[in-house]
Amino acid sequence: MAASSVLKWDPKSLEIRTRTVEKTLEPLVIQVTTLVNAKGVPGHLKGKSKRGPILVQTVERATADFVLKGEQIANANLEMRNELLTAVEGVRQTGDVMSVASKEFVNDPCTTAKRANMVRAARNLLSAVARLLILADEVDVRKLIKSLHLVEANLERFRNATSQQELVEQYQVFNSTVGDLTMKAALRQRELKDPRMRDDLASARAMLKKNSLMLLTASKAYVRHPELPEARENRDFVFKQVCEAVKSISNVARGERGVDGARFDNAGDLAALLDAFDVIIYNAIF
Repeated sequence: MAASSVLKWDPKSLEIRTRTVEKTLEPLVIQVTTLVNAKGVPGHLKGKSKRGPILVQTVERATADFVLKGEQIANANLEMRNELLTAVEGVRQTGDVMSVASKEFVNDPCTTAKRANMVRAARNLLSAVARLLILADEVDVRKLIKSLHLVEANLERFRNATSQQELVEQYQVFNSTVGDLTMKAALRQRELKDPRMRDDLASARAMLKKNSLMLLTASKAYVRHPELPEARENRDFVFKQVCEAVKSISNVARGERGVDGARFDNAGDLAALLDAFDVIIYNAIF
């Protein structure tokens, strides 16, 4: 069989950014790898293995679980419902194809063409599941970005306050949204695989917390003494620090790194696992 029959699946093109996506996908990769690597056992009819049907059922159950959970996430997030349901349908369809191809393979594991068909079906299934998981992860990203927009809007209202009472009132609203944002950012920080992006989020969260506390004091001083250049400069400096922290969180949420906005592109351990998958398939075919 030609080497072109071994289809490559590049996880980097799917932008797998978080540990949860990677870890959720990894068991299916292992299950499919085990199934593809199944060999006929001497002495059995047509080389069929007793483990084959069990492995097929395992992959079918895992696929069904992804479909069910994907539908639940879609129904709970109306803004992304159509996108998620489309991805769910992709998993369902590629899962059906994988089921047929894998059953044909385990019934005749010595036929190279059937193995190649299952490899193709397996790659398509893994890609479909990865897309679903990445979309599910995008739900959390959008919630974080919504929280960011709320902080930005409240920050602007706070900046435009003209009295001590209005400052206090607007600060209370602003501070409550900052608390929600920092909590979501902390969760995202733990999820991210890229250590530099985790560091960016940690730094931004610390800067936001520190300067948010200073912002009320600096703003009160400016409202009380708007004629003093020092009061304005101090207020503007703290305000700028808060804005930079918010922008940094926004950049990481959108998958950007550093001031140059370089896109996140790191498939980590999953890429190595899939490289091993390719080697196993290649060795099994040749």
